[in-house]
Amino acid sequence: MAARRLNLPKLGLAVCVYGCLLHIASSQNTTTLPVTTDNATSAANDTNTTSAAPTTTPTTTSTTTPPPTTTVFLLPTMSESPVPENTDVSLCPCDLTGNACNVNCRCDPDCSQADIDVFEPLPASALNPVDNRQCFSQNVFLFNNGPGTSEDRDDGLFCIFYDNDESRNYYVNPTLISSEAELLQYSADYSTFSFQSTAPPTLTAQFNDYYKSGDPLYVVYPTQAFGYLGLPAALSSSPVCTDGNPAAYHIEAENKCARFFTNLATECQTDVALRASTFYQNFTIVRDPYLLKAFNSSVGGDEKGIYDLTGVTELYTNNYTLTFDLEPTDPLLCVVGGVTGPCAFATPPAMPTYDAASATCRNVLTEVRYRFQTRGRFGIDNAYVSFVFSDITDNSLTQTFSTSFSTASTSTEAPVARSGNPGYDVGLPVLAGISNLTSTGGYYIQRTPLGLVRPSVTGDCLTAAGQPREPVLFGEDMRTGCFIQVSASGIDQSCRLLQQEVISALEGFPATIDTDINEYSKTSLVLAMFGNSEPEKTDDWPPVFYSSNRPRPPTSSGSKCLLSLGMNLQILYANVGSLANPQPMIIGAAFVYDEPQQVEYQCSGPFCLPGSSAVTQRVEISSSVTFIDVSRLPEGVEGVYPTFAIRLPYDFFYPFLSSAPASQGPCGYLSLCVCLFIAMTQLFL
Repeated sequence: MAARRLNLPKLGLAVCVYGCLLHIASSQNTTTLPVTTDNATSAANDTNTTSAAPTTTPTTTSTTTPPPTTTVFLLPTMSESPVPENTDVSLCPCDLTGNACNVNCRCDPDCSQADIDVFEPLPASALNPVDNRQCFSQNVFLFNNGPGTSEDRDDGLFCIFYDNDESRNYYVNPTLISSEAELLQYSADYSTFSFQSTAPPTLTAQFNDYYKSGDPLYVVYPTQAFGYLGLPAALSSSPVCTDGNPAAYHIEAENKCARFFTNLATECQTDVALRASTFYQNFTIVRDPYLLKAFNSSVGGDEKGIYDLTGVTELYTNNYTLTFDLEPTDPLLCVVGGVTGPCAFATPPAMPTYDAASATCRNVLTEVRYRFQTRGRFGIDNAYVSFVFSDITDNSLTQTFSTSFSTASTSTEAPVARSGNPGYDVGLPVLAGISNLTSTGGYYIQRTPLGLVRPSVTGDCLTAAGQPREPVLFGEDMRTGCFIQVSASGIDQSCRLLQQEVISALEGFPATIDTDINEYSKTSLVLAMFGNSEPEKTDDWPPVFYSSNRPRPPTSSGSKCLLSLGMNLQILYANVGSLANPQPMIIGAAFVYDEPQQVEYQCSGPFCLPGSSAVTQRVEISSSVTFIDVSRLPEGVEGVYPTFAIRLPYDFFYPFLSSAPASQGPCGYLSLCVCLFIAMTQLFL
C-alpha cells in the first residue's frame, strides 16, 4: 500500500486554527449565534432580538393655565397629538385631489374600475412584495447573549422575521404648541439656521481704519449725513430695481434690473432714476472710512489712521472726500437704431424730454458705469463715471449698473490686459495685430481686436470702419451672420462690389480690388502665440493665412452672381508644458471660405410689382471661428530590461564533482544543505 503523504502547509494551518479556537473557547463562556429558519415565528420569543432596549415614549402632563383677562385669539387647549401612536398614517399618498380620481392612483376611492383599467401597470415590486425581513450575514454576529434560538440556514444569513418593538418603527408623536414660550423652546432646541438676524447692522456701528475688500463704499451728502453708494440691483424674486443695494470695495459687479411706468409722459421728467445727475452729483465719495470713524464712531478716532485729520471740521468737503469725474474716454454714449456711439451733447442732460408727437421719452439713462482707482489700504484716489442714454417708447426700461476697480500703478505705461500667462485661458479674447514694416526693414506689431461680423438690430451687416464686432474668445466656437441687400437693377454690374463688401464684413478689414492681379487686397493679420505675448517679440505672432479658395472678383451672368457668402476662421492650438499644467499655444490660423454659390434676385410677395426696380431682397452671409486642438501626448518609452551577470560560487558543486575545489568554510556545504532539505521534504510528501 502506498504511503500517505503529509501536506505540511495544511498541517501548519490546522495547528494555527486549532490554537485560535482553544483561545476563544477559554476566554468566552457563551454560545455561538445560530441561524434562523423559516418565517413562521419571531427569532426571539416575544423579546427584541437586538441589543437596544425598547424606547419608552415620554408622556406629557397638560397644565391648565388661567384664562387671560383680554383674549386676542384662541389657543388650542389640547396638548396631545391627534395622530395615534405607532400608526402608519399614510393610507393613500397619491390621492391628492378630493372628490376626483388622480391618475395612476389605484387606491383612490374616487377612481372607478374603468379609470383603473387605463392606469399604468403596477411595477414588479408591487406585484411581488419585497421581503421585509432584516437579514444580516452570520459572520457579522460572533456571539449571541439573548434567549432567542434559531436553526442553521443554507444561505448563511441571520434574519429578524418580526420586530415586536413597534415604537422603534414610528416617529414619536409631538405635542401641540399651546404658547409662544413652547414655540421658542422648540425653535431653540431644533433650529439650525434662521434668516432673522439677531443684531441688525447699523450704519454707525464700527468703521475700519481702511477699506477692506467687500466693505460698502461710503458717501457723504451736503447735509453732513452719510450713507452707501447705491448700485441698484434686481430683487431675488422680481426684476424690479431696488436702489438700496450698496457697491462694494474691490468687488466688480454688473447688475441689471427693470423699471416700470404707469404714465410715461409724466414720469419721463419726474422719475429721478432716469436722470444721470442722480448717480454722480450732490454727494462725495469717502476716500477712507477712517474719516467716518473719527467723526461718527462711538469709539472715536485717535488721529493715528492713514490720513491726518488735523484741521478737518466737516465731512462733505475736505481733502479726504472726492467727487465723480466723467470718464476721459467715451463718457457719454447714446444708442440710436440699436447702434451705440458718441452722443451729440458734451454734458449729461439735466433730465429726459418727452416728445408727445412720437410718444417717446428721449435721452433716458440706461446704463451707469463706475470706475475707481485705488491704492489698496490707502483708499480711493480717483472716481470716474460714464453713462449710456437711449430713447424709449415702452412703459418699461432695463437699466445696467456696474463697478470696476483698478490699482494705481507707478508705471508710466498703460496697463495691458493679458489673455493668459503664458498659455491662453478659455473665454478670454484672442490677441491679434497687424504686422507692419519699419523704415529699417524690421517689423512691428500694432495691436487690433479680433472679431466676427455683428449684425445691426435690423439684421443688416455693419461693414463700415470702426463698427463693433463680436470678439473671438479662445476655446469658444461661435457663428454669427447678417444680411446684405441685393436689388434687381444692376446686379450684373455689382457682383464684384458685392463680393468685396462680403469680404470686408467677414474679415473685418476694408478690401479693395487689385486690378493688376485681379484679387482683393489682403491684410497682414497676425495672432499672438501666447496669452502674454508682447508686440516687441514679433516671432511670437504667427500670421493668419488666406486659403486658396479665397474668392476672386467674380463675373456675372444676367441676374446671377457667383459669390462666396461664408468664412470660417480656423485657429489651431496645442498644449505645451507638463500634463498637470497644460498651456495652450496658438500655432497657426487661416481664413477658409465657403464654396461659391449662385445668388439670384428672386422677387415674390405683394411688393414685387413689374417695374419696381427699387425692391431689394436680403442675402445672408456668415462668419464663424473654430478652435482645433492638435496637442500631441507624450509617447510612452519602455526601457530595455537590464542583463545580470550570474556567477556561481567556485565551490558550488563540491563534493559532487571531483574537479570542484573544496570549501574553506561552512558556506562551502551550500549545495549539500540544499540537497538534504529537498530529500527531507520528499519523505513527508
